[in-house]
Amino acid sequence: MRDPRTLTMLFLLLALATLPTQAQTYPFTNYSDGAAPVTSQIADRDGNLYGTIFGGDSVICENEDNFCGAVYKPNPAAGKGLMVHTKFGGQILGFDIDQSGTEGIFSEYVAEQGGKNLVATETFDQKTGKILKVVAKQNETENDYVTEGVFGNHLGVVLYQHVVNNQVENHFLTMNPLDANKFTGKWTPPVKQNYILWSISNTQGTNDVAVLELAQQGGTYAYLYNSNVAANTFGKPFPFNDPNLGSSPLLAYDTQTNQGVLAGSNGSPTTNPILATVDLAKGKVREFTAQGVGTVNGLAVDSATGTACFTTQGGPFVPPMIEFYNLAKQTGFGVALPGGNIGLDVEFDPIHKLFLAAAYDGTFSILVYDEKGNLKETIPGFNLPISPTLIALNPGQRQGYVFGNNFAQSLQSFTY
Repeated sequence: MRDPRTLTMLFLLLALATLPTQAQTYPFTNYSDGAAPVTSQIADRDGNLYGTIFGGDSVICENEDNFCGAVYKPNPAAGKGLMVHTKFGGQILGFDIDQSGTEGIFSEYVAEQGGKNLVATETFDQKTGKILKVVAKQNETENDYVTEGVFGNHLGVVLYQHVVNNQVENHFLTMNPLDANKFTGKWTPPVKQNYILWSISNTQGTNDVAVLELAQQGGTYAYLYNSNVAANTFGKPFPFNDPNLGSSPLLAYDTQTNQGVLAGSNGSPTTNPILATVDLAKGKVREFTAQGVGTVNGLAVDSATGTACFTTQGGPFVPPMIEFYNLAKQTGFGVALPGGNIGLDVEFDPIHKLFLAAAYDGTFSILVYDEKGNLKETIPGFNLPISPTLIALNPGQRQGYVFGNNFAQSLQSFTY
């Protein structure tokens, strides 16, 4: 009787020999998503395509005596979509989209003579990319508009930096709702003297967000509090005094536990990052050390499961990683990013329970992971700036937006 392993290899070689030449739309990484397709795709009775790959899934082929594989179903809808171009050809200063709506928002500036600028804020249609309204515009000015994001329930926030006697006054203008396509009020966070409003958590679908203020001239490292942006109300500011999170800590908000979530490091390629939670009702702080090393470039939280996900840049002995942690248990793991990628921004899709990370290995791509650390999908071919590499998601449509070129002068949609 023939050795069944020999027959397996024979069928594998025959499949490879008869495999027609096809364009590769998905780069298999030889990790949990498998090494390579080994057969042509076939259709079921409903027309759905399936194929087989060598390796992959939760199986590890440790030596030549093990022959393993998996079945995959390609996602023909995944990939790059339409472009959104600024009205005046300027550089984008912040953008976001309404996760449960139809509009997006960005601000732009165009350098003019004499050190002054054209500045504007515009809304656009997520489906067509068409500019819907120039909400505000100034010519030959030192002032700026910067889109902070969409928060709560369909509420846009734009920072208006007004220069008076060479001093900058910050005003946070609101659009409630975003599709009103006009400024409707102000948000007035109680920023302390010698502090700056460093970050607002990217939180939609609930009333509150988390807010982080960073010290500029000594004193307590940071303060955190929550805010109902629509109501313009604020919780008690609580101190956080661990400077080991570095000069650029990242902020997320666990809506189920009312906790601000911080991640950061001192930037050393041999230092582990720190993950911290701050109870925004009582001020209790909990910290623990993560596994990766280097700068933390992106952070997102699944509030339903208490899972934090972030990317670390890596160092000489530890590769760049995407990491997953249970905030309550302070336990988790890291997964090496495929192909030498460096992970950048991370965003969470709460409908499909997916974390999406921007990544760079000479070219930019979007990597899609589940909460078990399995790479589900790679969407290649983006042309992003190194910083910032923001992702804005509309989970209900399985659609997102990133910058459209490395000068941040347009937006590129994608599906996943």
